[in-house]
Amino acid sequence: MFRPEPVPVLPPSTALADLATAGEDHAWLVGTTGVFTSRPSTPLVLRWTGDTWHEEPLPDLPAPASLAGVTATAPDDVWAVGNSGGRPLVLHYDGTTWRTLDTPPMTWAKAIAAVGPDDVHVVGAGRDGLHWNGTTWHARTVLSSARENLQTLTPTGDGRLWAGGGGLAGVGAARYEYPVLVRWDGHTWHDLPGPHLERGHVARLAAAAPDDVWLAHARDTHELRLHRWTGSAWHEVPSPDAPDRLSLHGVAAGWTWGVRAGHRSFDTRPAFHRWTGADWAPVPLPDDLAGTSASHVGLTTTGATTWAYLKTAVGVHVLRHTAP
Repeated sequence: MFRPEPVPVLPPSTALADLATAGEDHAWLVGTTGVFTSRPSTPLVLRWTGDTWHEEPLPDLPAPASLAGVTATAPDDVWAVGNSGGRPLVLHYDGTTWRTLDTPPMTWAKAIAAVGPDDVHVVGAGRDGLHWNGTTWHARTVLSSARENLQTLTPTGDGRLWAGGGGLAGVGAARYEYPVLVRWDGHTWHDLPGPHLERGHVARLAAAAPDDVWLAHARDTHELRLHRWTGSAWHEVPSPDAPDRLSLHGVAAGWTWGVRAGHRSFDTRPAFHRWTGADWAPVPLPDDLAGTSASHVGLTTTGATTWAYLKTAVGVHVLRHTAP
């Protein structure tokens, strides 16, 4: 079962975006406050210190800002990405202080991942991504078309990265979305053959190892289908069974998350499932959360420790699951 860990009281305007870990006792949750209000939006970072979650002090910014992703290679090497004033916003944590880093322009930053302290990548809308080489940021061509975009990025543990998203083809009523999958080989980006996917986009990627990559594919109906790369071939993984309507939001290595609703209800209750090797098993939640409508549901795992987050009418909740 997931065990709740206390978090600071946050305003109702908080939107949660992403979570990253560095080992079993270090984790960071990023998001934005002031969403859909008359106040300027501001970035939010919560840090797990090993005992509690607390809100991190961040640099002052000259324009409204939001955060979309976070990654960590070590407790003293954490990166967060978002957007501010029409430009990418990149924050770096050195174990003591968060600071902003100047970057080249980019259409819209959506995800960040690090292979190492001197090999960090940002992807998003448009053909170009950003690459940190340990000294400075450079723009790099990632995609072949300006009508394509990337929204998910994962390192595979062998110095490589996989990124996924979608592109648009056709015009007018004949326009459709197609999946995009690319890989960083340590030097450049290449198109990567994926599973045979219908129209839609790659919504989420997660890797436990170079030969264990999980992919969530969103079709035009917004239903997620799951696939797993085992080193030589893609295999479709059945979606979790549920007694009511289940809407998957994402996949991690051996986990899924989303919300479910009764057939006569619009309440969306959080749902987490763990892969047993043959099928999915629901993971129980504390009673006060299991029956509560939730949004902004997400999860990340190190294997032994899994962190999940969700937002209810009461506030933000962070849960911890430790493998037996």
